Amino acid sequence: MKRRLIPILSPESLLGMPTKQLLGRLHSLQRCEEAAVFSDLTAEEIAASRGILFKQSAEWQKAYADLKAVLATREHVPSPAERTEARLERAKGKSNKRMHRTRR
Repeated sequence: MKRRLIPILSPESLLGMPTKQLLGRLHSLQRCEEAAVFSDLTAEEIAASRGILFKQSAEWQKAYADLKAVLATREHVPSPAERTEARLERAKGKSNKRMHRTRR
């Protein structure tokens, strides 16, 4: 399987990226293999690559730290699970209000 290399980007270039694209990059970084020792790639394939492949590399650690720093400055976007929970809480609150109105 041909792995897609994650390009090495400067922290300044991350600032101009939309949050959705940053989250995609975060997901890609999280899916990297731990180390070359556990990889099925040959030493030649690893040496020929120009990008981030493994979590134990200095490039991955710097890219991850830079990305997290940029994401920390962005507004929180609730996940689908968080949105569902909030919607159910609102619905529960509305049904409680209706019950109190009918009891009077």
